[in-house]
Amino acid sequence: MRKISIETTKRGIPALWESGGGMTSGGSATIITKRDGTKPRAVYVRRGGHLACGQHALVAVHEGFYIVHAGVSRGARSYGTIERIVSVTVKDIDGEKWEATAEVETVNKFSRGEWDTPLDEKFVPAVEAAFQKAGTYHCRGAYFIDYAEKSVESEADKSRLEVEMKRQDEERAALRKAKADREARAKEEVEGASKAAKEAGLGIRLDELNIRLTALGRELVEQGEVSFKWGWQSHLYNEQNVVSFERHVAQLESQKTEHERQRLAREAFQPKFEVLKPRAEAISLSIEFTDDRVKLSGDYYGQAYSEEGLAAFCVSLDQKEREAAKARAKATAEAEYQRRKTEAVALGLPTDIRIWRRRGGRTNAGDGWVIGPDGGDRPNTGWTDLNSRRLHRYGECEMIWEQILPSEVVLKWSKSCSAAAHNFEIVHLPTESLTEAQLERIREIQDELEREWEGARGLASGIPSPPVGDGWGLLPKSLPNPSDGKYTLDDLRRKFNGR
Repeated sequence: MRKISIETTKRGIPALWESGGGMTSGGSATIITKRDGTKPRAVYVRRGGHLACGQHALVAVHEGFYIVHAGVSRGARSYGTIERIVSVTVKDIDGEKWEATAEVETVNKFSRGEWDTPLDEKFVPAVEAAFQKAGTYHCRGAYFIDYAEKSVESEADKSRLEVEMKRQDEERAALRKAKADREARAKEEVEGASKAAKEAGLGIRLDELNIRLTALGRELVEQGEVSFKWGWQSHLYNEQNVVSFERHVAQLESQKTEHERQRLAREAFQPKFEVLKPRAEAISLSIEFTDDRVKLSGDYYGQAYSEEGLAAFCVSLDQKEREAAKARAKATAEAEYQRRKTEAVALGLPTDIRIWRRRGGRTNAGDGWVIGPDGGDRPNTGWTDLNSRRLHRYGECEMIWEQILPSEVVLKWSKSCSAAAHNFEIVHLPTESLTEAQLERIREIQDELEREWEGARGLASGIPSPPVGDGWGLLPKSLPNPSDGKYTLDDLRRKFNGR
């Protein structure tokens, strides 16, 4: 059993609406029946306004009446409920409005295509009407209402009804008067207490607040006999209201003090920030000054007018300058690369160089280098579309250089397994002789490979890894490593370029 809120007529008779209808893919409906399952009469039938799937007929209900709920979904019956009204309660609230509730209990439920218990024959017409109403697109009228003509009331019945209505009206009028009297007495008591509170000292406290408001340049409090007014609202004289207003004035004073502090701080520190304007403008940034902060374009919060704020601002500006310098260097390098690339295309230098790289294991190892005249390795411009996980985790992929530039040397190295020999391949040599920096870089690479594979043995054969030997054969065999101090790189370069 559950309690529900219900409607009432203007005279306080408990009532419920027949309502509902269907939408595009489904709908629901509520039907009311009498005790025997037949159609009830309507107290009121709506003829205008918003009717689609709305409230259509108001029905007075009593104990023993039934409420039928039904729902459909995509043309099929989805749920249904039959509830019996066990009791109704109507309360007259001070002769001004009615509040009504009803206790209902579930008699039968429909789900998954069947009822919990066999459906009583007397409910069949109401249930069918409820499902039809729920499936009617934008239903605009009542489905289960008795429209038969009423029997003519006798004069005696009319007289009794008039007497009852008059009695009810008198009772409700008395309730409204009693409420008005209570409210008047309560108001008189409150106003009396307010006057007494003003005379007891609250008025003096408000006068003191007016002095503070004058100093703030704000609107003053207007004191009346019963209440005081500030702005658009009036308040009674009581401790709570005055304390709240005192707190508000204190907040205004605190805000003014803070604004004055911010003004002084800005006057003291803004010139120090303005000195930094040329640096900001040099990297196409601007400095914005607000009441309490300084913002560099691109920053959301900014910095306060203080030594700490100035220091943090300088750090941020330094970072922006470094980023701008890095961006300029990148743009310059890109422009230089494009220039050299255009020159290389005109010279007919190799394109689309592809070299396998794997340095994380002992099988299928390989690597490649494109070394510029300054001895620096130029990174590859792309990768073949292989397994991205192995590329990011092991650096295993085929590197691509789309264009070889003038004066660059391209070298390739591979090794199938630990016991296999090192394979060195010169993919491209510059037309001019190798520079001293390139020779030094080549020796570094060969030494690195020697150290990496020193002591490695084949997993199955146990054969040790062969030495690197002469590598690419670009370094003179007759000369020892220049690091031992016997020969310089100039000696190596003269030997190599003269052989």
